Amino acid sequence: MRFLHLLWALLFFLYQSAPATGDLYDTLECRNYRGRCRRHCFYNEEQIGTCTGGRQLCCK
Repeated sequence: MRFLHLLWALLFFLYQSAPATGDLYDTLECRNYRGRCRRHCFYNEEQIGTCTGGRQLCCK
């Protein structure tokens, strides 16, 4: 019985940490424009959007 409680807790944690649909959409949109998702763009790159729901920058 204790094992089932741990299993449910693990599944709940994994479900909470899964990306939302909007996060996946803007990340795929960035990759379609041949961009890369990063925390900061390098000096020779420009920001063309956001990734992972606005938590990262899409750099090209």
